[in-house]
Amino acid sequence: MDERTQGALLLAVGGITIRLGVTDAALAYVKPGIQPLLAVAGGFLVVIGLLTVIRAFRGKPDELDLHGHADHGHGHQPGHGPAVAWLLTLPLLALLLIAPPPLGAFAASRQSDRPPAVTGSDFGPLPEPAADGAIPMKVSEYVYRALYDEQESLKGKTVRLTGFVTTAEEPGAAFQLTRFMLACCAADGQAVNVVVRTDQPAPPVDTWLELDGTWVEREGHETGELTLTSPLIQATSFRQIEQPAQPYE
Repeated sequence: MDERTQGALLLAVGGITIRLGVTDAALAYVKPGIQPLLAVAGGFLVVIGLLTVIRAFRGKPDELDLHGHADHGHGHQPGHGPAVAWLLTLPLLALLLIAPPPLGAFAASRQSDRPPAVTGSDFGPLPEPAADGAIPMKVSEYVYRALYDEQESLKGKTVRLTGFVTTAEEPGAAFQLTRFMLACCAADGQAVNVVVRTDQPAPPVDTWLELDGTWVEREGHETGELTLTSPLIQATSFRQIEQPAQPYE
């Protein structure tokens, strides 16, 4: 691979990385906080690629071929390096044009249903309620409060959660509302689930919902103690929505 080919590849990868860093395309793979780092890394790759290409085209016009003879542009020196480099970027371009969806019900089904443990017991005040009185919160925050908040701050409150539908295995449950938490990127995503009770039919798996409901204390679980089961919620209403721009928490 000659320098022109290397430079073209660096330019292509750098440009794609910048695009991921400045648009929502990267949110299917990483947390929003990673996007600035992608943009900066892409900028460095573009600069290095430009310098590599400039150096390659400023090289000596007459190079020796494999037999030690000078090549004066009569076809002995390969001239299609950059074209080959652009062909090598086609898989990257396909990734942008046909981006895979974010983690969903299938990925969640491959993980344990065990809820994450929480460190510390000071949850602070609840978020401010919306105009209709429902308290919007993350699925993960609901899970932590429902299982480990010894002050039972959710008791008697109507909360609003956003997540996608997954299958519930336990009796009496209609479905689960699920969301993935990321530490860094989709590779370390952890699904958090809320078991939904409702008289309405369960929506199809992977349907995104905005759900209002009230906390239901799980029988046999002492609030604040570690547990292997996800918390419950009694749904008062839910509606289908589009997938959020930021699908992860």
